[in-house]
Amino acid sequence: MTTDLTIALVQHTSTPGDIDASLKRFAHYAKQAKQAGAQLLLFPEASLTGYNNTPDVNNDIAVSANGEITQAIADICQKNQLAIAYGLAEKADDGIYNSAQLIDADGQLKALYRKTHLWGDQDRTLFSAGDDLTPVIEWQGWKIGLLICYDIEFPETVRRLALEGAELILTPTALMSPWTTVADKVVPIRAYENQIYIAYANFCGAEYEQQYVGHSCIVGPDGTDLAKAQDNDVMLTATLSKSSIADIRTKLPYHRDRRPNMYKALCNDAS
Repeated sequence: MTTDLTIALVQHTSTPGDIDASLKRFAHYAKQAKQAGAQLLLFPEASLTGYNNTPDVNNDIAVSANGEITQAIADICQKNQLAIAYGLAEKADDGIYNSAQLIDADGQLKALYRKTHLWGDQDRTLFSAGDDLTPVIEWQGWKIGLLICYDIEFPETVRRLALEGAELILTPTALMSPWTTVADKVVPIRAYENQIYIAYANFCGAEYEQQYVGHSCIVGPDGTDLAKAQDNDVMLTATLSKSSIADIRTKLPYHRDRRPNMYKALCNDAS
């Protein structure tokens, strides 16, 4: 069983409503990521379809989780022998979801997650909310969870995945101006307090009138940025080590020292 995992993430300018451009981008960066030694490649929120679409465009551009577009991405994974995680507007029988999928190097769909915490009127106008977090999956000897953008701003989501064994959380995002604090402070704190790795892939540039802040990052279990973007198109890479998780949990045994009986109120609806 491997103890190290090299991952890459892409921060890019969105091409909303243009799936052909997105597929070309996936293929381009998959080749680059493979050449860089990565086994997994992460793209931003709704990177396949674009995020800031009108409701009409969103409805037209949304794709099924297991249709021909997904197969095209699976083919890219197989050709380059690496996994790809990406965001999409997912068309399902009961609505359109803001979703993320992870497809492995064999072209198999390993995980599908539907965003559970919708951001403001924008998300709520375009998408239905997912019902639950996706179970942690095991891949290449690593336990991996998925969240999307606003989800990670709730400490409960990350803590739950960590308690279910997650060692790495992949987080496609569409973090807009002026919320750089989320990428620069909140994400490292989530990694630190749960002693896990977090990969957080954002857009940069503009998508129509919406400006994105970039600042994508790969953060270690001690809260340190292993790779950090500014506000330009870029691919980041980092190698993750299970020994780093074990080391920080020995020095700071947060998981061992938790007292769950004291936190029962967190399960109550405070609204």
